[in-house]
Amino acid sequence: MNGNVPQNCTKKYGDQPAKRVITVDTAVTLLNVCGNISGYVNTLKFNDSNGDARGACFIITQSKQPLPLLVWLHSSLYPASSISLTGLLEQANKANLTGTSDGPLGYHILLPYGRSTTHFYPVPDDQGTGWDNWYRNYNRSDPALNVDVQAMDYFINKVLTTQSNDYQIDKSRVFLSGWSNGAAMAVEYALNTPGIASVAVYSAPDPYRDNHDPCAQTPYPTNLTPIRILYNQCDVLNMCVTGGSFIEDLNNRYCDLTAEVVIINSFLQRTSECDESCTAEIGLGFLQHFRWPIPRNDDVFFDFFRKHPLS
Repeated sequence: MNGNVPQNCTKKYGDQPAKRVITVDTAVTLLNVCGNISGYVNTLKFNDSNGDARGACFIITQSKQPLPLLVWLHSSLYPASSISLTGLLEQANKANLTGTSDGPLGYHILLPYGRSTTHFYPVPDDQGTGWDNWYRNYNRSDPALNVDVQAMDYFINKVLTTQSNDYQIDKSRVFLSGWSNGAAMAVEYALNTPGIASVAVYSAPDPYRDNHDPCAQTPYPTNLTPIRILYNQCDVLNMCVTGGSFIEDLNNRYCDLTAEVVIINSFLQRTSECDESCTAEIGLGFLQHFRWPIPRNDDVFFDFFRKHPLS
């Protein structure tokens, strides 16, 4: 499928599973993270097949009607609490993600927490808490399934199947979003998982062929989930260009897939082209990569969700 396999790469799934580099009591970490979020928050716990404790915050919006579920994945340099920098918490009780004038307002948020592992990013992001989008084993019948996928499956299924008087979820509107490394994982997960309506993320590295990935692969998604990625015109490590090429490749090979790129300039206004000179690890691209474009939440992210419920 991908020609000759480089040394230390797997034939089917790209890179080897990420190595754990720091022992972190994730359950305690999540208790602190969830405890610092205002509102009605449940802490969810799970032990993955490696025996590692995993956790997630489930942030419930009070409503008598079923609401969409937004699964949000943090970046590899910022913890799960960085969702407080996005405006998504403040909009959870008033945004319309249904696209109907009489639809319920608001959404629930599921906030899984990553693992502390090695990454294929430049220092200092070569290790730390994040998501292993490089080991692309989404085979749910394989005992060696990517444990981040396993944890996400568990938490999503947990909130969808648990009967509760506290909340109801519109199962036709399970959306994914994320930031940077979390955005790459969200896109890859959505392309390989049934039941996800659509995914709209911010500043995602190419989840299959990033610049520093020694085991790059051609994407062969099992689910044609609609995708939208928002990039800065000048984004770190030329990410606008490489991410745009990822989307272009998907569109060329999958005519039935909706895959879009939106580009914004330094003033958060839409533009049409990437700045190909933004190849540095630091500088303007770095600064813009690490600020979430809150004014674009509705017309870029929420608008895409409204247009793409599960059919």
